[in-house]
Amino acid sequence: MFFRVGAGFRLADRLGIACSADTILRHLKADVCSENSSTIRVLGVDDWAWRKGRRYGTILVDLERHQPVDLLPDRNAETLKGWLQHHPEVEVITRDRAGAYAEGARTGAPSAVQVADRFHMLCNLTQALHRLLERLGDVLRSVTASESVPSKESSRPLCLDSVTQPAPSGDKHPANRNQQLWHERRARRKARYEAVMAARQRGLSERAISTELGLSRMTVRRFLHSGEFPERSRRPSQTALAPFQSYLQKRWSQGCHNAAQLWRELRQQGYRGQRTRVKEFVRVWRSAPPASLKLQKHPSPRQLAFWLTKPEEQRKPQEQAWVETLIGAHPQIATAEHLAMTFRKLFQDRNGAPLDTWLTAARHSDIPELRGFALGIERDKNAVAAAIELPWSNAQVEGQIHRLKFLKRQMHGRAGFSLLRRRVLPLSRFHGLPPP
Repeated sequence: MFFRVGAGFRLADRLGIACSADTILRHLKADVCSENSSTIRVLGVDDWAWRKGRRYGTILVDLERHQPVDLLPDRNAETLKGWLQHHPEVEVITRDRAGAYAEGARTGAPSAVQVADRFHMLCNLTQALHRLLERLGDVLRSVTASESVPSKESSRPLCLDSVTQPAPSGDKHPANRNQQLWHERRARRKARYEAVMAARQRGLSERAISTELGLSRMTVRRFLHSGEFPERSRRPSQTALAPFQSYLQKRWSQGCHNAAQLWRELRQQGYRGQRTRVKEFVRVWRSAPPASLKLQKHPSPRQLAFWLTKPEEQRKPQEQAWVETLIGAHPQIATAEHLAMTFRKLFQDRNGAPLDTWLTAARHSDIPELRGFALGIERDKNAVAAAIELPWSNAQVEGQIHRLKFLKRQMHGRAGFSLLRRRVLPLSRFHGLPPP
């Protein structure tokens, strides 16, 4: 109740306590934390961002009592090691796959069982499939261009961008403004990609390339792992012509191919757009009848990777259709989908015995992305096996991090680590009270 200085000062004044706001802050920041007599058997460890990308701390959560037990000012292995050495009662440590936490837990509590977080492992698996699909960008483009995939979007009104794809060279129709902007953005992205690859050939690391070109490390890593320039699928966007799509198709099938006449008829029905928009909308119909133009929302590689790692019974019909099409389009995608489903089944069955078999299959596959993922699992094999068989995870730690972020932002960055720690930890940690 005293954590907000203004509110605490006003409350103290009403209670007749003569003190200043600085006095309240000084008492709050005083390190009077008494060690709680309760033991911590299952500990959750994760990092939190004091300033994202620059400064991080560590939160420690008692998973059995569902409450934070301490806050560390950094995420170094030595800091976690020192804390664990003062708490030898810890038997289980759940963590993400960061090497610092693995090392800190191994040296600080060598007898404790380490449990890798299942959510982060599945995220890593999805990222591996995402890199695979980016590398097979030509296959994705050929599938979306030639395959007819059922989708919920097929019943929606036609969108302008879904039919105004970039005109091929030699087309008698010049590119419209939307297409020109699309080509300009693509050229800028390709220039960045080529600059990244040129910097890599000079021997620069990902961090050095990111600093030199002013790009995020995630973008640099995606370019380096793509194998070729990663194209972006064009997503349809809703336009003012969408409500009149059925009428335009009807008039076109009746033989009215004059865009100006169609525009005048639409104006009588309430359309307020320009004639050029109607002209652009029907331009592709001159080389293809409207009945053959099927509106498809082209999923991004990231979305397709998520569908590939999603259990079949949880996929929607259009998602399953895309997955089946991709599996038939390239054998590596079929192998990746099979390995992803097998990996998920390990966690569903709570059986770690087939893990060695799965690692062998992934290492001997012809998919470099999955071989790299399997190598990371191999390095952390004991923690992964524990994650498969034990019920503990970092799920509630993530919830505590959300609460921590709320409290940190509430202070608007005007207080330091000590006050944040006092706000995050329960009062029993500071007054020797028994836990709730």
